[in-house]
Amino acid sequence: MALLLTRQEVEPLIDLAKATEITAAAFQQQAQGQVAAHAPYHIELGGEKALRVVSGALLGNNNKAVLRAGPSYGLGGNRMYALLFDAGRGDLLSIMGYPFGTLRTAATVALAVRHMARKDARRAGLFGVGRSALGLIQGVRSVRSLVEVVVFSRDSQKRKDFSQSASQALQIEVRPATRAEEAVQGMDIVLTATNSLSPVFSGSRLEPGMHISSMGKPSELDLRIFQQADRIVVGSKCHEQNYHDRSAPLPLLQLIDQGKLTWDQIHELGDLVAGRVPGRADLKEITAFRESQGGFGDVGFAAWVYEEALRKGLGREVAL
Repeated sequence: MALLLTRQEVEPLIDLAKATEITAAAFQQQAQGQVAAHAPYHIELGGEKALRVVSGALLGNNNKAVLRAGPSYGLGGNRMYALLFDAGRGDLLSIMGYPFGTLRTAATVALAVRHMARKDARRAGLFGVGRSALGLIQGVRSVRSLVEVVVFSRDSQKRKDFSQSASQALQIEVRPATRAEEAVQGMDIVLTATNSLSPVFSGSRLEPGMHISSMGKPSELDLRIFQQADRIVVGSKCHEQNYHDRSAPLPLLQLIDQGKLTWDQIHELGDLVAGRVPGRADLKEITAFRESQGGFGDVGFAAWVYEEALRKGLGREVAL
């Protein structure tokens, strides 16, 4: 029997604070070598349509595995579904609507900012105003006392509209930038969340003490960002090494292929969470984080939802 759970049943079960706690626990297991990582991939459906598939397992206390899938176009993240398995027995435990993609990303970036950004960080620049944008600001705000966010995107009207609605939602100053440089100059934290096939800002604009977090296409970051960074951290080396989309530059892989960077110089977020590696050594360090787009982190969410649903008597069991 598998527990069938709808989006409406599961969505209220996890807020940002719980999401960050679940995410930290997943990365603790990464540090202990108790995860099975598999890079997300797309099944091409013709044209620009594709089915996005994300999978992974937590093999410690959870001992669960997840397969998450849904279209990468149209409503995209609003139509994701997850299958939760017992990793020991292979039993299918649950089929659920999965509305947590943007929440998981926000929690992961918040965790990176907690470890890597300066404690006194107050100003953030944001590139991109898609479905993850507001959650990213909320995530950063949960770990740093933001007072201002400067937003840039290609569409001037969208960035104006987003800035206005985000200001109202967060009760802090969120203002649109007229030039990309405005979202970098004088910022403590720079967030990028775009589908850009070229860098959204020049690495020459970096300033001492900055933290950069990227969760969009790898090509949104300039090579020089990684060359200048004192500390580089990724969600998963496996995911970065096997990134599915080779249609645009992959800066980390380019630098490694050119012999300008090695994987030994790059840490995983689990190393920071477990205290093996400091996220920042001093106030002047430039730090860079690449969010590696799900996988074993989703297992923590699905496992929590499943256990919570059992406690609350949600869903219905189905024989398959």
